[in-house]
Amino acid sequence: MPPASTFICNRTVKKRRGYYSEQDVFLSPCPYVYGEGGMYESTYYGVFDLSNSKYITVPTSTKYEKTATRVYFISGGSMITSSNGMKQAITLELIPDPNIIINDDLGVISDSCSINYRIPDSNASVKFDVTEKLNGVVISKKNYAVDGNYTLNITDEHLSTLSFNSTNNITIELSTYQGGKFLEKTVTFTKGNTKPKLDISSYNSTFATFTAIDTDNNLSKIEWFIDDVLKETITTDLYLEKTINYELTDNAIHTLKIVATDAENATVEKILSISKEIMPLQTDASLSDISTKLIEIGEGFKNGKTSIINTLALKNIEASLNNTLVELSEKIKASFDSGDASIEDLTNKLTQANNTISQLNSKYKVASGNSVVNSCVNKYGFYHGSDYLFLFPGAIQINGLNFVPNIFFTTFELIDSGYFRKFFVFACRGIFTQDFVITAHYHRLETYLKDFKVEGEVLKLNERDVYMDNRGIQLPCQRQGSSFKWQAIKFI
Repeated sequence: MPPASTFICNRTVKKRRGYYSEQDVFLSPCPYVYGEGGMYESTYYGVFDLSNSKYITVPTSTKYEKTATRVYFISGGSMITSSNGMKQAITLELIPDPNIIINDDLGVISDSCSINYRIPDSNASVKFDVTEKLNGVVISKKNYAVDGNYTLNITDEHLSTLSFNSTNNITIELSTYQGGKFLEKTVTFTKGNTKPKLDISSYNSTFATFTAIDTDNNLSKIEWFIDDVLKETITTDLYLEKTINYELTDNAIHTLKIVATDAENATVEKILSISKEIMPLQTDASLSDISTKLIEIGEGFKNGKTSIINTLALKNIEASLNNTLVELSEKIKASFDSGDASIEDLTNKLTQANNTISQLNSKYKVASGNSVVNSCVNKYGFYHGSDYLFLFPGAIQINGLNFVPNIFFTTFELIDSGYFRKFFVFACRGIFTQDFVITAHYHRLETYLKDFKVEGEVLKLNERDVYMDNRGIQLPCQRQGSSFKWQAIKFI
């Protein structure tokens, strides 16, 4: 029985609310299986001339039809034009909107904080992007979002741009790549008074250097005390670095207290222990803490630091507590004076190092492994810079990564039918304006040691069946069944 003169390809397309083009909802080429399951089963492909104008409104538009400009089938690896026609009829179905669950009034926010909210969604097949805005300015964006709990972070930098007692808006927008924004919710908060901060850069038995910081720019005074006796009240140049000088008359341990106050009477204070002869350990450091910390970092300190570690390791703390405190203080004082370092310096550097390591661990990730090129059916990708589809029969499929890579690459080689063949797949996400994947096949005669011939494709990434996102990795690759080693890197 000959094929029908015109094939009708009926498709149901689910979309979120928004504005779409023909390229967003129709397929080109569109496959149609004639005589499925029968003796004469064959697949025809219709090519359609599709507009990129966003005139299709979901959910207003429900049915659309397009007639193919060309129909072909594949025989012997070649595309053969068919005399048949094809019509693609689509029914658009609206995916129900998710919800954004967050308090309408967040109250008073004075300091940096995290705001939790939830987005329940009944459809996980079509992901969306979440854009977070503060007073209309984007402060964060989350791509490929699904049903789940989310956190919006308000930093001191964000708050520093807001006026005291001002009412401010936080807007959460949901959008899709094709259809644009389809849902938003705006909530409010009042900018409260942010407490001042004190940064002590250095101190010893004769002076202390510090800076007062206030994001609201409403500092009113700075006071400093020795043993709770007020020594000075500063009311000018409050935001400049300050150095205060004092004289201790005995060898006792004294208390230096610095207090910063703003116009709303919010205060912050720093209390330091100082001594004329021996700078004592601060109240939040135990002998065990200091011993452990010095042993950990001891090898990195020269010019006398080794003797501190040996002393701490060999002392019997329980035997003579008072004598041991004096001995430890003298040893620490002499050694740190020789190296221009203080316990506070070491603590600050260790904190900075730990913060840097944590940031690097979250930002940079690397993974590698071995896998096999899998066979696949009816998998398509868009050619880069085009809306034509590429049908790929084999794919690299990687699952189980705990991050989304920026770079993925693999290469493998083999000898087949007298030819040396090298295959190469390279995917790039979030670096350039357009994400892409390159799949290439280099080949030459095994006995010919010069130029290669090459064939391959450049495809759009994270469109249709070609992706590298939270779902995992699926990239086109020839030579199904071939083994390969891959590398994945995240650095953004």
